Amino acid sequence: MVHYRYFMGGTTAKGYVNFYENLIEQLDRVVYIEGGFTSIVSPILQRIANRYSDDYAIEYIHNHLMPDQLEGIVIPSLSIGVFDRTKMNQKRLVYPSLYEKLIYLGDGYDTDYLKEHEYELVQYQEEVKRLYTESINHFQTALEHHHRVEKIYIDYLNVRKANKETEDLLKDLLADHSLNKPGAVKHRYLGAATPQGPIDYVMELTEQLNRRIFIKGRSGTGKSTMLRKLAHEAKDRGFDVEIYHCGFDPGSLDMLILRELSVAIFDATAPHEHDPVKETDEVLDVYKLFVDGNPDVVHQDRLKKYKGAYKDEMISARDVLKEIKEHQMKFEKIYKEACAPEFIQEIEDDLLEWIKSVE
Repeated sequence: MVHYRYFMGGTTAKGYVNFYENLIEQLDRVVYIEGGFTSIVSPILQRIANRYSDDYAIEYIHNHLMPDQLEGIVIPSLSIGVFDRTKMNQKRLVYPSLYEKLIYLGDGYDTDYLKEHEYELVQYQEEVKRLYTESINHFQTALEHHHRVEKIYIDYLNVRKANKETEDLLKDLLADHSLNKPGAVKHRYLGAATPQGPIDYVMELTEQLNRRIFIKGRSGTGKSTMLRKLAHEAKDRGFDVEIYHCGFDPGSLDMLILRELSVAIFDATAPHEHDPVKETDEVLDVYKLFVDGNPDVVHQDRLKKYKGAYKDEMISARDVLKEIKEHQMKFEKIYKEACAPEFIQEIEDDLLEWIKSVE
């Protein structure tokens, strides 16, 4: 059974950005877990996944702050998902009980115990809030330096060549193929900035595919624009498209997967740098194909300065994420201690019963 892992939300240069709304609208049934926290909800999700993973493919959605923990799971063949509701833009339920189920963990906490630790809880959360703002500021400054690097390369970009190569790639990938159905688009992150540094699932997400195209190049050399054009055309031809956004700048695209054609094409440069490992893997070097002149040499000093400043800000952002995680884990530890194990078991039993009813 093939399982996939990815992220749906992350702390980025644009703030906390998630794509849960896109995911949920493509599912028939959804379970929301409310009133919990990652270290409490993740074990529940993992046990549910373990229950079904032998018989069904599971999609594991990881938490960017605690990447070894889950914040959601999807069982595609059942068209059902179970999610930590605190990680998404919360809206009222449209079809409660019928298509949507809300599980509330708040009733399982020992209120007296929480009151004993009220001051600590408030302090931890205030510090987390302050640090989140600080981390986003670092990401925003890093993005400014990144744009300076992009501007250098954009000035050398041969748009005519880029458009021609993109058209040729479209013909190569799609030929005259089309499907007699509307194409669906799934928005996700292939990776995220985490307290441990950048983490991605590119190789796992693409392992089963027959063809993988590794895009090499520089910032501002047309990688994201090319992916956007490919995604648009594939959708118009009725193919389901998995679009993976940049975990640093979500407006930029990093990977496109067309599973119906068994093809993936992705940015294989840092911070998710990968090289071909299978005989069928290919490299597409857009720096060689799209760029006139030699900006690497001409602007060597400026590039070194901007890239160094970018790297420093990203390291600072990572260090702040570490602090956020430390405070958040202390906060959640108190709630875990206040949560009755038998209540969690009741919640799991109820959840499993609801999933069983739709199998």
